[in-house]
Amino acid sequence: MSPRPRKNSISIPGLYARFDRRTDKTYYQYKNPVTGKFHGLGTDKAKAEKVAITANQRLAAAETDFFMKKINENPSATKQRGVRLSAWVERYLKIQAVRLKNGSIAEATFKEKNRMASFLVARLGNHPIRELEVRDFALIMDEWLDRDMVSTAQVNRGLWIDIFKEAQHAGEVPPGWNPPEATRKPVPKVTRARLTLNDWQKIFAVTEKGHYLRNAMLLALVTGQRRDDIRNMKFTDVWDGYLHVTQGKTGMRLALPLTLRCDAVGMTLKEVIDGCRDRILSPYMVHSRRQKKGQPMSKDNLSDYFADARDLAGINPPEGKTPTTFHEQRSLSERLYRAQGIDTKTLLGHKVQATTDRYNDTRGQEWVKLVI
Repeated sequence: MSPRPRKNSISIPGLYARFDRRTDKTYYQYKNPVTGKFHGLGTDKAKAEKVAITANQRLAAAETDFFMKKINENPSATKQRGVRLSAWVERYLKIQAVRLKNGSIAEATFKEKNRMASFLVARLGNHPIRELEVRDFALIMDEWLDRDMVSTAQVNRGLWIDIFKEAQHAGEVPPGWNPPEATRKPVPKVTRARLTLNDWQKIFAVTEKGHYLRNAMLLALVTGQRRDDIRNMKFTDVWDGYLHVTQGKTGMRLALPLTLRCDAVGMTLKEVIDGCRDRILSPYMVHSRRQKKGQPMSKDNLSDYFADARDLAGINPPEGKTPTTFHEQRSLSERLYRAQGIDTKTLLGHKVQATTDRYNDTRGQEWVKLVI
């Protein structure tokens, strides 16, 4: 499925877009970074962008003249307004680079922080960090929420909060000063259907024997790991009776015993890994003849083939839900192992039990049985 077109994407500092459902129109407004006042610019996007660009250029020229005079009169005047958001974000990302080097965050997390930080700088980078207000962040979030991009609003808000927390530690803003934290926290509505064991068995049954998807599905169910970690599993990751997994998303290092058995499929981890060996010479457990030499299986290939098998098996989502995906095997694995009495928090590599409990939620698709 292709992403929703972002017709109202804004990257000009100070310019905001707000969709009005009553009139089915998008209205633009510009915030003067000096006065803090908002000015309506109508519904013409091209005209609004032109006005905002011109205003920013004039303000930048006026600000330069003002500060040059202040510097000549008083050299310490350059510190009166504090560091700009763009300068602080640059320092923030250097802190994150150190965390990446220390193994505190994963490379994927670091790249995502950089991507979201670049967007924030494009919108508010010219403002001194001490002068930013709750409304500055709330307006950007409203743009996403108007387009039903709730998850985007949620993850970006988390980054903004962290940026201000680091600024507090560095003394760039007063203790407790965190405007984005005061915005309303968006709560995404999960619409993806959960995967039941019965549906998993139907999907597995229609999968062609010898196809790598079968091995990937068994590894997903028996290990409970994410799609990216499954495609990167190598035979050399097995030693001393354990499969060693370094999770790409969190950097968590797990050692799963080869004796780990999923009763639902009647197989141990060792049996699943042994079944991945064939005449194809590859270091990866999930592989095919078409795979590029020395490269892991494509994430999209796993997802696409799983979706094809799901549709072939006739698995339709409940009303109001979207079709289940390859990732849902992680939730199914957690639920099956919890019923066996396995420590699923450790299995999934979570730091807190609440995260694991979210995987245990069937979202109303299964009966909760009383065991006596």
